Amino acid sequence: MPMLTVAQAFETFMNSLRLHDGEARDATRQEQYVFNAMRRQLRPTESFISGSYGRNTAIRPLHDIDLFLVLADDGRNPPEPEDALARVQWALRAEFHDKETRLQNRSVNINFTGTEIGFDVVPALYDPWEQGGYLIPDRRAGQWIRSNPRKHQEACDDANDVAKKKLKPWIKAIKRWNFRHDKPVPSFLLEVLACRGVTHSLGDKSYAEGLAQLFDYMCANILNQCPVPGSSGPTITSWIPQGRLVQAHQRLTQAVRVSKRALELEYSGYTVEALDLWRELLGTDFPVR
Repeated sequence: MPMLTVAQAFETFMNSLRLHDGEARDATRQEQYVFNAMRRQLRPTESFISGSYGRNTAIRPLHDIDLFLVLADDGRNPPEPEDALARVQWALRAEFHDKETRLQNRSVNINFTGTEIGFDVVPALYDPWEQGGYLIPDRRAGQWIRSNPRKHQEACDDANDVAKKKLKPWIKAIKRWNFRHDKPVPSFLLEVLACRGVTHSLGDKSYAEGLAQLFDYMCANILNQCPVPGSSGPTITSWIPQGRLVQAHQRLTQAVRVSKRALELEYSGYTVEALDLWRELLGTDFPVR
């Protein structure tokens, strides 16, 4: 059997992370199903897909899709965050009697059997002090915080263009690493750091080289304050316990070590050994033979 090159292995691996046509169809069908139900119950002034699915950085198997609902309440006199989330939970229960709903910090989760796709429904208000911005509830903080999903998507798309369309595949690969290592890095922070780590030369690198460079950048910056793209709200890292950030730094340090060693082996002609190291880092979906 001919031996895979590292480049061929990465092409196969990146393709394995994409949603299959059937998964995408199921997601679109159920997304519209939930959206229509929420429009009947809550009559939002605006509703759209946000999160990693909206940015095309979600990996398979697909579990959670973020549905962003802008409610008609005046953002100058918002309800309590807990009350807004309870309103969404009531609406979901009214439409889907047989489904379990779960109140989360900033959303309400509902899962569907069969496809195993879950939805995080996020209530939002227009931000009266920031044009084009929104407010979303934060139960733990007991307040509404600023968010702008469209700015998040624009920042991701712009960075992907700079990286010659390679950034989103890299983000998906890093998410697979993150999932395999018990999710030490919160997913949104991972994406924002990856976008901030893009340079104009990154798109000229191989998948292996670029991934190693992004691991290095994230490791060097995970403990620093990281602003939310397009928002003057609190930094992403201000929401995350310091202990979790320290653990994330430790895991990223290991990822940097392994990825750099894999590159050294590849450059020295030890392809099999390099593939084995990438598989150790990224999981059994990464092909070695």
